[in-house]
Amino acid sequence: MPAIKPKRNFPMMDMTAMCDVAFLLLTFFILTAQFKSQDAATIETPSSISAIPVPDSDIMIISIGKDGKVYFGVDNQQTRIAMLENISQTEGVQFTDKQKKVFSLQSNFGVPIRALPQWLNVGVTNPDKMKDVPQPGVPTDSTAQNELAKWIYQARRANNGLRIAIKGDNVSKFPVFKDVMASLQAQNINKFNLITGSEAPPAGWTSDK
Repeated sequence: MPAIKPKRNFPMMDMTAMCDVAFLLLTFFILTAQFKSQDAATIETPSSISAIPVPDSDIMIISIGKDGKVYFGVDNQQTRIAMLENISQTEGVQFTDKQKKVFSLQSNFGVPIRALPQWLNVGVTNPDKMKDVPQPGVPTDSTAQNELAKWIYQARRANNGLRIAIKGDNVSKFPVFKDVMASLQAQNINKFNLITGSEAPPAGWTSDK
């Protein structure tokens, strides 16, 4: 009489709990993520072999476009609002709470101070159209109209720990860069980072760090 083989029971794993955890993590990351707003202009930076990284937080970025326009931005939303409120007090330009909210979402901008309310109103009514509004750049051409220096000063008042970086287009002209440097040096700022693209180092090159 042949031996009776016992019925084999294959192990089973209940994946319900794992699926719940995965969906909870996904929901958490979606709700807490901050989406990067579109830059005011596309800038193609020159390349370099520097091994020094640009700070990724508490940073002020001054951008120079290929057409010579200057754009200004800081990375923290609360710093942006505090900076705007400082400008409002010193320049006598009033902003509504909705305009401040729109401003806090902008990674950078290139609009003169007096034109800011009108530009921000576009974002209040239709945020998608803000990118279609021409931005003439932050004025830097004279002592009276050097609004870049005002933004630098008020940004540092809002957050004294800001590090400064300059991001210039590969074909931007030196006179504009010189005006930006003058705005910094007028406030005794002589230390900053330059944002460049990465380039493979030549054979034998070593970092100075």
